[in-house]
Amino acid sequence: MSRRKKAKVEYKEIEEKYDALEDDETPTSAEKQKPSPEKKLSAGASSSKSAKKEVKKEEIKKEEKKEPDPESELDDPVVRELFSGLEGAAFQSRMPFDKMTSTEAACFPDIAQSSLASVKVYLHVRNRILQMWLDNPKQQLLVEQCFEKIEPPYNSDVPLVTRVHAFLERNGFMNFGIFKRTKPLPAQKYGKVIVIGAGIAGLAAARQLQQFGMEVIVLEARDRVGGRIATFRKGNYIADLGAMVVTGLGGNPVTVLSKQIDMELHRIRQKCPLYQSSGVTVDKDKDEMVEREFNRLLEATSYLSHQLDFNYAGNKPVSLGQALEWVIKLQEKHVKEKQIQHLKSVIALQEKLKATHKLLVGVKEHMEETSARYKELGNTAKRNVELEFAYRSSLRDLNACAKEWDQLQEQAKEIEEKLKELESSPPRYKEKGESR
Repeated sequence: MSRRKKAKVEYKEIEEKYDALEDDETPTSAEKQKPSPEKKLSAGASSSKSAKKEVKKEEIKKEEKKEPDPESELDDPVVRELFSGLEGAAFQSRMPFDKMTSTEAACFPDIAQSSLASVKVYLHVRNRILQMWLDNPKQQLLVEQCFEKIEPPYNSDVPLVTRVHAFLERNGFMNFGIFKRTKPLPAQKYGKVIVIGAGIAGLAAARQLQQFGMEVIVLEARDRVGGRIATFRKGNYIADLGAMVVTGLGGNPVTVLSKQIDMELHRIRQKCPLYQSSGVTVDKDKDEMVEREFNRLLEATSYLSHQLDFNYAGNKPVSLGQALEWVIKLQEKHVKEKQIQHLKSVIALQEKLKATHKLLVGVKEHMEETSARYKELGNTAKRNVELEFAYRSSLRDLNACAKEWDQLQEQAKEIEEKLKELESSPPRYKEKGESR
């Protein structure tokens, strides 16, 4: 019987042991509550009262000086627990712990279409290899080491372990970055590749291609490497001119790089004031407003990517920068459309006010003519029936003009108030929480 067939027979036994291993990895509550030997020793360190008082004073001083957050996120016990074990290894490698990815299913169709036990064995082997790599990322992890360190009976299926190791190495989940090679590079070169740009992406790509047996040439326009990563040094002063922040350690390959080159990571303080070129701090309200708008843009791009599945345009992947530019342009378009509508409303009110003023001018001229005729008829000593009728008609017309004047004045006042209100509230970007 071949090893392959033998492994398939043992899958049921492997599944039971796999579940037992998962239970063993979870620490019990008694183990968590068990005090460390250091704490036991420190509890009974001194017997005299004066020594106890001094110890208490020192502890109080330490607690006062102690910062609420650990210096590095890796020192956080919650983060450390998250990164440990097989589940942590999968999380650190941006892979689900308990299921295969679509890429894995395409590369391992025999496993993906097989029984649940086969999938569980594959996942354990994959997660165990990732754990071995993350435990010591400074040295190349060979498939022979995997055979030695993977617990039996998971290492019984040699072809499976070999395939998983090759898949993880080929897709850059392990043996990447700056590490000690224990196996020489392939002597036979399979082709030539030119990498344009000696930034972190270009250098990483060149290193991986070289590892796969390619002859690599890196082209860089500047007189230095690093790309957007650049450090300025002057005397005792050091300042990073480009990338300096590791945004999130979970599933971030930069975390592995920091371990490989012994780079000490420091937690960023929550309070991070911005300074202008003059050295004056940026106004807090302005800073918060820009931050809110930036977060809204990120939420919009996340919605486009995850909810609408809008990740390609013209059969080309859409980068975050492109998505942000499009969202900003869409916002500008939306605001411009509202501004056009707003200006149209202003113009309509202005035209209405203009027509009202024209009517007022006409009423005023009519009132002046009627008033002159009324005064002329009033100065007549003896008025016949026709003159009396004209006199009283002029008086009636004056009263009607006065009423019309008052109505038009009131209408003009209302239009001016609406116009003032409209001009004082032009379209703008909505803040988070406002109605849209």
